[in-house]
Amino acid sequence: MLIPVGLDKFAKVYPNRVFDVGIAEQHAVTSAAGMAFGGLHPVVAVYATFINRAFDQVLMDVALHKAGVTFVLDRAGVTGPDGASHHGMWDLSLLQIVPGIRIAAPRDAETLREELNEAVQVKDAPTVLRFSKGSVGNPVKAIRRTQDGVDVLGEAASKDVLLLCVGAMTTVGLSVAELLAAQGIGATVIDPRWVVPVSKSVIEMSAQHRLVVTIEDGIKVGGIGTRVRQDMRAAQVDTALTEVGLPDEFLEHATRGEILERVGLTAQSIARDIVAQVVGSRIPHARPLESSDQAKQSQA
Repeated sequence: MLIPVGLDKFAKVYPNRVFDVGIAEQHAVTSAAGMAFGGLHPVVAVYATFINRAFDQVLMDVALHKAGVTFVLDRAGVTGPDGASHHGMWDLSLLQIVPGIRIAAPRDAETLREELNEAVQVKDAPTVLRFSKGSVGNPVKAIRRTQDGVDVLGEAASKDVLLLCVGAMTTVGLSVAELLAAQGIGATVIDPRWVVPVSKSVIEMSAQHRLVVTIEDGIKVGGIGTRVRQDMRAAQVDTALTEVGLPDEFLEHATRGEILERVGLTAQSIARDIVAQVVGSRIPHARPLESSDQAKQSQA
């Protein structure tokens, strides 16, 4: 699968550094584990949906033995007309149960390069980078980065809603923030960069906001939103959290846009639900405003 994952050009320049195993994903991961034991740091490139086939090898051959292997997952999330078998919608839920694993979801080409460089420096655990199918969009610049590596992409004066966006969903999250601002609701938009494990600053920011909304292009069942919720509760943070993601069903053939529209992964749909949660007409309700905050919002 050299051409589909974009390794054909690399293979022409470095023919001795690329091994094409075809569609034998289990073999690829087991071989990578052996290379790691021999002192190398292999990178396994595969479609996101097909890492499912090699889950046992990721768990028992790589993670159990703390092997430094990086998995690059192409076509993560909704792929569009490729059909139900090719949507990369299970990897986040499936892989995050692997002990010690680290999962990144780059939002653009610049963060992909950055996080790949970070991933190959990890010598004692599997690392994962996932990205969606399609053309490369414009870079999404961060306002600031926390000490533990979380990028803040947008920040309002009032901390009504924390929007945690996974990978390609950052542009959707920024559009949601604009729609909320028009309704007088302040939103902070963050890209965790490394979505597993959950960074400490994500939990801290969750405690500072009235509502947390996670937006991901993987299934909601056992997804990143679930992970964040569990870590929040473990830290005794009781802010309400809503997971926005894909339903646990096989998605029919359609364009990416049509599928996202149907499952509610659009800025308009997400913003509408958040407004209802903030005003208290939809569960979960946002934390009530403090009296001083109520006065400020009334003045606004």
